[in-house]
Amino acid sequence: MNESQSTSRNRVFQAIRHAGPDRTPVDFGGMIFSCCEQEFLDAMRDVFGFSRPDDRDAWNRWVWVDEQIMRELDVDLRWVPHEPPLVQIKARYPERAAEAEARQAALRRGKQGQTPNVRHEFPYADLTLDDIREIQPECPPPNPYLDWMIDTAQAYRADGYPTTAFAYGGFFETACWKRGYDRIAMDLALEPDLVRALFDIWLEEKRHVTEDYIKPLAPYIDIFVFGDDLGMQSGPFMSPEMFRDLIKPYMAEAYSAVHAAAPDSFIMHHSCGSIYALLDDLIDIGIDVMNPTQPNAKDMTPEKLKARGGGRMAFHGGMDLQDLLPYGTPEEVRAEAERRMRVLGAGGGYLCAPAHTLPDDVPVENIIAMCSAARGGGPRPPAEG
Repeated sequence: MNESQSTSRNRVFQAIRHAGPDRTPVDFGGMIFSCCEQEFLDAMRDVFGFSRPDDRDAWNRWVWVDEQIMRELDVDLRWVPHEPPLVQIKARYPERAAEAEARQAALRRGKQGQTPNVRHEFPYADLTLDDIREIQPECPPPNPYLDWMIDTAQAYRADGYPTTAFAYGGFFETACWKRGYDRIAMDLALEPDLVRALFDIWLEEKRHVTEDYIKPLAPYIDIFVFGDDLGMQSGPFMSPEMFRDLIKPYMAEAYSAVHAAAPDSFIMHHSCGSIYALLDDLIDIGIDVMNPTQPNAKDMTPEKLKARGGGRMAFHGGMDLQDLLPYGTPEEVRAEAERRMRVLGAGGGYLCAPAHTLPDDVPVENIIAMCSAARGGGPRPPAEG
């Protein structure tokens, strides 16, 4: 068992608890928002001379980074996806293979020409308050792959790695997708009762997910990941006062239920953009780790974040994906990683990672440089051949 295997879980726990880990943990592919596009993963395999493992698909919408690559880079986190790769479904769940194959084919077709997370149709756009009050919560059936997730998490734990799993999206982002981006902005200002009626529905749905998905996984998952984009490049989407009135109470209730169902697990919240003005509120509702720490957004410098959140919240991400990672040199990437570890990681409280999923225009050498900065040594040479 090498150093990474024996200390990664403790290292990550100590970082989140601000307990002074032996070094800053590093992440690439260890949670859903630190992964990469398929093209980037193929390029990284080529650089290291690795072939695609037999237990992974040739293509998947949510790219699960190869274990051999993560060990080569000494990555400290391990992501447990909500379903296995198709090749594993065919072997372990043959009765579900045809449905899974059709779903993956549809997702791959949808990827051609547009980003799947950009919505173009808003089913609740024209609904009135009375219409919304008639909507019943949708409670999805139990995840049929929970046993696979548990087995995968246990294998990672046995090797000394902390585990992550994505749980669900948030209230504001769901409202944008259901109601429309401009419409929900007007609703927040002019129709607060309508907003609360929507959030009441989704709070009930999240309680269901907490009971049927988070609770059975809690003994095996160290970090549950949630997503709700609250920030733009220049600041939050809404004023702090509006956030506290309409959104914070629902997030607080949802995360309180998660902490009760998974008392030994951490909560990581994903929000792009500048959320500095909301930081105290996000800490107040029980968020342990904030991702992605978008560095080029307003007020999101490591110095300001450490001063405001140090000792109370850990930060994950922070390596600029708008300029540095795609256009910088490996030397520049390494220097910035070292600076962020020195500032945000002082005494703990930081997990160094890219500030979102990697597109294919990021040079592989820059991620190698980022990861090597955590080890304090030079990049490992690619495998020959």
